[in-house]
Amino acid sequence: MARIATVFGATGIQGGAVVRTLLKDGTFTPRAVTRNANSDAARALAAQGAEVVEANLGDYEAVKKAVTGAEVVFGVTIPDFTGAGATEYDQGKNMVDAAKETGVRFFVWSSLTDFTKLSGGKYSSPVFDGKARVDDYLLASGVPHSVLLTGGFLENWTRSNWPGQPQLTENGEIALRTIYLPGTTGIVSWIGHDMGPCVLALIKQYDAGKLNEVNGQKYVMGTERYTIEDNFRKIEEGNDPRAAMVRETAPKCMARTDTPFQIYVLKEFPWYPDMTIPDPRLIAMGVKFGTVEEFVRTELKSHLGL
Repeated sequence: MARIATVFGATGIQGGAVVRTLLKDGTFTPRAVTRNANSDAARALAAQGAEVVEANLGDYEAVKKAVTGAEVVFGVTIPDFTGAGATEYDQGKNMVDAAKETGVRFFVWSSLTDFTKLSGGKYSSPVFDGKARVDDYLLASGVPHSVLLTGGFLENWTRSNWPGQPQLTENGEIALRTIYLPGTTGIVSWIGHDMGPCVLALIKQYDAGKLNEVNGQKYVMGTERYTIEDNFRKIEEGNDPRAAMVRETAPKCMARTDTPFQIYVLKEFPWYPDMTIPDPRLIAMGVKFGTVEEFVRTELKSHLGL
């Protein structure tokens, strides 16, 4: 009988990376959960051997159906910038409640830091804080679990809808505009490279009878701690030397958020200040993290056409 690993957000960056890794490993059959099972991305996963199911994360019965019979679950929520759907906390709560009701044996949760707590109430973010509230709910539920904390996605440098995406100008320069203040320190995560191996490493710990070592633990799935200036330098060094950087720091809020934390909070309150990046515990489990330099060389350079 197949061992099932339910993967939420399966056609997104995070869930997609987990599905690909599970398919390659072969221990668990991924049950890929998506909002549209007929999308091209969902059909591609089915062609690769995943079981594809459809569920709206705000619908508890649909979520419960998606986890019924699953041994392990990977959970990630989808931001609702319109305010018309379920909040990230409600989505996560549905997953946790469903996992508990159906007897899921191990749950890996993708989360972020709680900026309301970190800043003592000075800043807040529905995206960050909503995910972080699920951490506490998951811990209180008693469902065996681990939490993977992410930083800023390196993939944002190659996503056309991201305001800080590097652009190649007509005269061969790379124009990079950032929304962060000079000297801001953050953490970057290469989701496509590292999320799958990190989730699999934690599942392998559970599968090897080492649940007590990972249960309730939080791990930072980050490539490195950086400054905005480090990013500029690495993008410049990793690309064609003919492409001189045009550096511009533009402290503007992202259009999709209504809070200024993107600009100011990271300057005052760096992510996960007491944790080593990359997380040595994940390295000890065999995870080989990618580097910013490697991402620039293999992903960003080709994206820019250099």
